Amino acid sequence: MSVLNFISKFIALKQLTLCMRYLSMLFFVILLTIASCSKTEDITIKDNVPPPDSTIDSTTIDIYINKCYINILGREPVGNEKTTAKAILNQHNFSVADRQQFLQTFYSTTEYKRNQYNVTRNDYLRNVDSVEIYYQKFIFENLITQPQYAPFYDLLSGEIARLELLLSINNDMAAGTLDYKGMLKRCTFNYFYDQINMGTENFVVSTYQNFLFRYPSDAELAAGKTMVDGNTAVVFLELGQTKTDYINIFFDSNDFYEGQVRLMFNRFLFREPSSAETAFYADIYKTTGNYNDLQSAVFSMDEYAGIQ
Repeated sequence: MSVLNFISKFIALKQLTLCMRYLSMLFFVILLTIASCSKTEDITIKDNVPPPDSTIDSTTIDIYINKCYINILGREPVGNEKTTAKAILNQHNFSVADRQQFLQTFYSTTEYKRNQYNVTRNDYLRNVDSVEIYYQKFIFENLITQPQYAPFYDLLSGEIARLELLLSINNDMAAGTLDYKGMLKRCTFNYFYDQINMGTENFVVSTYQNFLFRYPSDAELAAGKTMVDGNTAVVFLELGQTKTDYINIFFDSNDFYEGQVRLMFNRFLFREPSSAETAFYADIYKTTGNYNDLQSAVFSMDEYAGIQ
């Protein structure tokens, strides 16, 4: 092969290589252009709704069980209590009916009733214990034996009787002869509550603030004081003339039932109930007269259960 032919072939090969490179680059640019111009479109199919996920996370159930034990008994579950609770709550995938059945397991126990009184003592009687009550009862019993206190025998006897009712709360609730509302009445009609809220006006104001979460109007305060002091007056459209009458009328009023709903919502749901919720849940308590029914209705809510 001559040198000239070799050079000619070399130049041809070089041009071919450059041409191939150019074509490769052109092809790559074309691909990038196509890719940049394309877009993905979402296709919506009418009435195509994904099915709800009806499974409840086991953690949610665990938290619910702990909350119920703490709020109802004042402690966490122990032993096989959590296992038993899960068996009930998993019957129909943590349904409202399952929750209500689970809650019923608390209400007949002595521990539940005792804790109701413990919470009330702490809320309204500064956690007075039986030792203090017995000691005050002993003082009154001692005074009633002394002749100089003869003018006060009836008063002292009344104080002793009220302290005895306070001391018998746990036994009476365990026996089923005293309900939650009756327990509240005893806790506001005794020597210790009177000492904490000394004077007629403070007593009346305390009942409104403790159980209705508001201050009484001027008319309500005047009527309440009149009745508590032993004179005829009208409170919540009911006629009475003694402190006992006032307590019975107060705790049978619509305002009391609504106050209990507000208490439960604020304590356990951390919010105020709406007007509709207040009326609905107050009617449950008033209609059945059973505090457990109100408690079950609130504690079985999706909001309380943490699945809202």
